Amino acid sequence: MRRLAFAAVVLVAVLFIAQSASATNYLLNGTGSLMKNGATYSGTFLSGMTGTWTIDLDDSLWPADSDSTARFNYIWQTFFAGHYDDTNGAEAWWGFFNGTTLPTTPQFVFNTTSPGGIVAGDITITILIRDWYADGILSQGEKHKNSNISGTLNVNPALGTGTFVNKCGDGSLSSGVFNFHNLPKLDSIQIPGLITTYVCPSPVENTTWGMVKALYR
Repeated sequence: MRRLAFAAVVLVAVLFIAQSASATNYLLNGTGSLMKNGATYSGTFLSGMTGTWTIDLDDSLWPADSDSTARFNYIWQTFFAGHYDDTNGAEAWWGFFNGTTLPTTPQFVFNTTSPGGIVAGDITITILIRDWYADGILSQGEKHKNSNISGTLNVNPALGTGTFVNKCGDGSLSSGVFNFHNLPKLDSIQIPGLITTYVCPSPVENTTWGMVKALYR
């Protein structure tokens, strides 16, 4: 009987989450640069939501943007140089920006007027730079033109306001146009993505993991 009751609680929780989930496709439009102090990208929504957005990387340990050569070399050696894919026909460098390679995890903030409220949290970012010459040497063309950026969003319910109060969730974004421009030029980007939010599940009974396992003995 206790097993049936536990299964029923789990089923109800799953159905509640499914019914209350909200998935939104969006298109971000904005500018930014890893080469500029702050390493921030920001802009507005072209579709899916209205309002503003920000993606912020912690560059507190990076060289200042006053020395663009030192700054790029640091970024390259820290995030890209050790992640070269020499697969024939798919040669590329991968740059991973997350909590393991930064003092803190990159953050995202969507401040929306529609649906209304702030949804925010962590984002892991991956940048792919193709080695078009397949020689293991980064050229200026490869550096400055049409790299790929993708990311995975993890919603922090403690940061939500308005529509997103007590909302958990996740999402993704991806674009085939990302560039390392030299300042003062910024990178203009449009990034489509998807975000799903739902009311965070709450426990209905205080128990221990040992008690849960005991139900299945």
